[in-house]
Amino acid sequence: MHYWIKLPLALLFFAAALHAEPLQKTFSDWQITCNNQNYCVARSFPGVNGLVMTVSRHAGVNDRPFLRIDYGSRYTGKLSGAALQDNLLLDGQRLKPDLKHWEVQPHHLSTSHAISINEFLSLVSEADNLQLLYRPHANISLHGLKASLLLMDDVQGRVNSTSAWIKKGSRPATDVPPPPVTTLPVSQAIPPALTREETTGLLDYGTWRINTDRCSLDPQRRQVSVAPLNDKKALLLIGCEMGAYNVIDLAFEVTRSQPYIARGLTLTLPFTPPHRSDKKLELINAEYDASRGELLTFGKGRGLGDCGTASRWQYNGREFVLAEYAEERTCDAWHGSDDWPTLWTTTREAPALDSSQDGRSQ
Repeated sequence: MHYWIKLPLALLFFAAALHAEPLQKTFSDWQITCNNQNYCVARSFPGVNGLVMTVSRHAGVNDRPFLRIDYGSRYTGKLSGAALQDNLLLDGQRLKPDLKHWEVQPHHLSTSHAISINEFLSLVSEADNLQLLYRPHANISLHGLKASLLLMDDVQGRVNSTSAWIKKGSRPATDVPPPPVTTLPVSQAIPPALTREETTGLLDYGTWRINTDRCSLDPQRRQVSVAPLNDKKALLLIGCEMGAYNVIDLAFEVTRSQPYIARGLTLTLPFTPPHRSDKKLELINAEYDASRGELLTFGKGRGLGDCGTASRWQYNGREFVLAEYAEERTCDAWHGSDDWPTLWTTTREAPALDSSQDGRSQ
């Protein structure tokens, strides 16, 4: 655990920028994920019981905290029962929070009001559980909440500051380091579409003639797709292994015209994901959008699609650069890939200003 000492502010900010290694950990019945920009989200599990609490916060002074309690998810469908606001129990006693600054729906309570969040967390962080009065099995274990929030404070450099949620101190909230920012270069222009002749030739080459020693599928069963990368090269995706709900692909950069020259492509993450020892990423259920220069992967942890990994890569004219990576290790029927916590995210660089178009008079 880091504990802060007084350093020149510039050095403090520089040190923080070096500690944006993504993480995903569990503490008892809570999971916390922090990405490369030190945005963190913690949630209770399992979601299969229908009731979940989520707490999130951005790094820096503009922290935009958010807290929500939800009854029911995309997998449970609409659940019946009276409103949450009147039927929550905290350690067996009826909970009556001040909801003046909350958005209140029958089965969803949420707030981005900092004082309200601080008050609620102070109220529940030492308790054992939250549960529904009329459905006791729908409960939120609070074991692990405090440890998750302390880690969140630590990652964002809030420990011993007035903005900390757990280990408060006298250090001003304005002293917390800003979020590290990872930028993504502006994507290249849309490449010219493949001609029918190019497409036919490349598909034939990808199906029968390219070196695919690592493919376990018979050539007649392989799924082959081709798309332009630029005016000289194309991307070949070849489905080589097939499971119940995942297809593992191989990717090749190939010249658009004969004689075909192919180079195998590998995706290398800029960080080592939790619970793994390497940075190599398999292309699972890969799709490429040539108009955006984006390569997508989506690996299901199980058929339901409530856990797994998803990534988005941007082609910059030379290679694929990671734009976003999300991972959900907890398979508890709570949320789909659109809501999986992110471990990596990027901010797109602004295009260079064309002096002839900047609106200044000559």
